[in-house]
Amino acid sequence: MVEYTLKKNKLDHNYHHKSSAEFDNIINGYYQLIGGEVNNYDKETSKRLQSFGEELSRKRLYEKFTTFKADNDDMIIGNHLRLFSFCEHHLLPFFGEVAIGYIPDTKIFGLSKFQRLIDKVSSRPQLQERLTHQILEEIKNRLEPKGIGVVIKAIHTCVFARGTQSSTAEFTTSAVDGVFKENINTKNEFLSIINADGRLRL
Repeated sequence: MVEYTLKKNKLDHNYHHKSSAEFDNIINGYYQLIGGEVNNYDKETSKRLQSFGEELSRKRLYEKFTTFKADNDDMIIGNHLRLFSFCEHHLLPFFGEVAIGYIPDTKIFGLSKFQRLIDKVSSRPQLQERLTHQILEEIKNRLEPKGIGVVIKAIHTCVFARGTQSSTAEFTTSAVDGVFKENINTKNEFLSIINADGRLRL
């Protein structure tokens, strides 16, 4: 078994007395499992995967969530936010967009923190249903807003590439809390804004 921790932005590998060559063998084995030719395997592949793992770890460990005093309690929405994660059941990617809306009480996020928060909780094997609620809970715990709504729309490559092999399936999950749950008009306002046809074009 391989364990990973992050120190100084690099993964420390505790192989339980196994060499790093074994990690390369594991990656090579997976490469062959999905049809890769033995003679074509490049050992740099395992290094690239390690580098990718370090990048994901930095996202998971991010904690600089700057907040500011709220001047009002108008709804704040971040829409078309990037999502990339891995299906927990098949270790295949799923990707799409996230919409987050909240009504502040006393605190608001810096706007870049919408994406940072999504990256923090999605940069590990996940279930879309769980991820939706984890994003909501992160916002709830950090800002204590009057209400929150989260919607995720994603394409799962485990559905696209295997099993039913559906090329058109898109999955939507949502979670609401506070006034978004208590007041249907607030919830509908959020949904109507994020589902509007127009997008900002630069």
